[in-house]
Amino acid sequence: MARIFITGSSDGIGQAAAKILSEQGHSVVLHARNADRAASTQQAVPKAEAVLVGDLRSITETKQLAKEANNHSLGTQAPFDAIIHNAGIGFGSTSSREITADNISAVFSVNTLAPYILTCLMDKPTSRLLYMSSDSHYGGDGTLRNVTQSHSYGDSKMQDVMLANAFSRRWGDDIQVVSMHPGWVRTKMGGSMAPGGMEKPAKALAEWAVGQGKLASLKSGAFFTTRGEESADPGAGNVNKQEELLRICQEVSGTAIPAH
Repeated sequence: MARIFITGSSDGIGQAAAKILSEQGHSVVLHARNADRAASTQQAVPKAEAVLVGDLRSITETKQLAKEANNHSLGTQAPFDAIIHNAGIGFGSTSSREITADNISAVFSVNTLAPYILTCLMDKPTSRLLYMSSDSHYGGDGTLRNVTQSHSYGDSKMQDVMLANAFSRRWGDDIQVVSMHPGWVRTKMGGSMAPGGMEKPAKALAEWAVGQGKLASLKSGAFFTTRGEESADPGAGNVNKQEELLRICQEVSGTAIPAH
């Protein structure tokens, strides 16, 4: 049985995938923004191993979440096999135009900086690492101008592909590092008018997390949908910009990129 950690799993695709995995007997550690959401998440996924709490709009709380995730793994003597950076805000969220207490855009903080911090501070998973992106990344601004203040969802999703590519170059020989567009589905973010349901992407994500299905066999660095690998926006493949994004994230968060 696999152990999986999923951020942003108090609702939507993250929670739907967690339900599938936990019902199959896998150990799933979930994440919620606050204690109330954690309680409702535990009720919704009663077989979850745990629900950790941390507001990803806060650099301090994100660092604490990484520490708690590592301590939880240490306590069970079992590292995570897969880590899914699923949490995201945008498109009508009350936080989508917010500047946080750290003086950065909430969209950048949750969608880009938090995955960076967690990747750097959490123990590397044994097999798989995923950054949830979107087809909104196509045409996102890859120049990184004013990146920490940008409220653009598309820009942040471009940055998620860039993070996946950057860490794939570092770790791709050891684990599969990928990014995914789950599709436009009916979630809190996707809205009620979205054409798709959560079942297909949740099933695909759950299969990938445990190393099953065609997505789990793709080469590290791949960008995929539920249908299979697709070409990402060329801007996400710019190595110099990937490295610039890492430097910005390190400077803003005070979190160094791990050597391992």
